[in-house]
Amino acid sequence: SIEQNVFTPGCGLAGCLEGQAGPGLPSGMDLTSAAESRASLVDVPSLQAVPALLRVEPGNAYGSYLVQKLEGTAAVGQQLPRGGPPRSPETIAVLRSWIDSGAP
Repeated sequence: SIEQNVFTPGCGLAGCLEGQAGPGLPSGMDLTSAAESRASLVDVPSLQAVPALLRVEPGNAYGSYLVQKLEGTAAVGQQLPRGGPPRSPETIAVLRSWIDSGAP
């Protein structure tokens, strides 16, 4: 559900990661399917944050770099989505819930 309702329309196709999502790209992210999105995000260190934070740390939405980027609280880089309006509090709450429940 998160893949179909948040990542695909909101990240890969809306300019946020457009042109970056795919295997072998510098960001190492592939948001083309639910399995690839999970493999690119969950328990994967961010390439921007130093010391590295996990993009998605299961059970810890507060410490997950994805949430920090979406909320605009990350220490480095731009707030996501780039070039678009911030994600709604409801969308971020859904992501937080998913992460806090172990990012299944």
